[in-house]
Amino acid sequence: MSDTINSSTSLRFPRALSNLLAPPVIALGAVFIVAFFSPIGTGFLLPWQSLLLGFIFIVIGPIIPLSLMVARGKMTFDVTNRRDRPLLYLAAIIVYVCGAFVAWGFLNQAMAVLAIAYAAVTSAITIVSLFWKVSAHAAGVAGPITGLIWMYGLLVLPFMILAGIVAWARWKLELHTPLQVIVGILIALIVTATVYWLLWGLPFGL
Repeated sequence: MSDTINSSTSLRFPRALSNLLAPPVIALGAVFIVAFFSPIGTGFLLPWQSLLLGFIFIVIGPIIPLSLMVARGKMTFDVTNRRDRPLLYLAAIIVYVCGAFVAWGFLNQAMAVLAIAYAAVTSAITIVSLFWKVSAHAAGVAGPITGLIWMYGLLVLPFMILAGIVAWARWKLELHTPLQVIVGILIALIVTATVYWLLWGLPFGL
């Protein structure tokens, strides 16, 4: 009994970190920064309207299917079963793409590119998940931070440590192996950088 209690206590900190730095939380931070501090403006939208657009299509919309499944007791937010992930990811991809189209319609390039980057990373994670379990949590932190580095420069680089913290927490909770979190981070880095290179141009400062 004492071993069980000690084990549960030791996992409280990584669980708290995993929840605090969950992909929707990071997405909210990225959306806020892009909405109010976009280096190229927000098109036809006011900053608060850009924030609302990002909140709907990047923060909340993609996790609605998962939230409904959790509410029905069908799964947990960790989605530990790899086979449950592809359909949830596909739903998220559709929402991201819709958000990108809406953002482009208002000439809000910064939010549109962020949404496309999310869709691209999620697509890559989905393909990998068909064969192997990879950390979407780690990717969900590394991806948007890579995008912010591209837009705002190396000033954002120290925040990449958050991806490492999430990776450690997911490993400590025994939800992923070290290789699974590393691959998740690498996928997010490579795919996000590619999207921004193609749709944004050179990174800030170059």
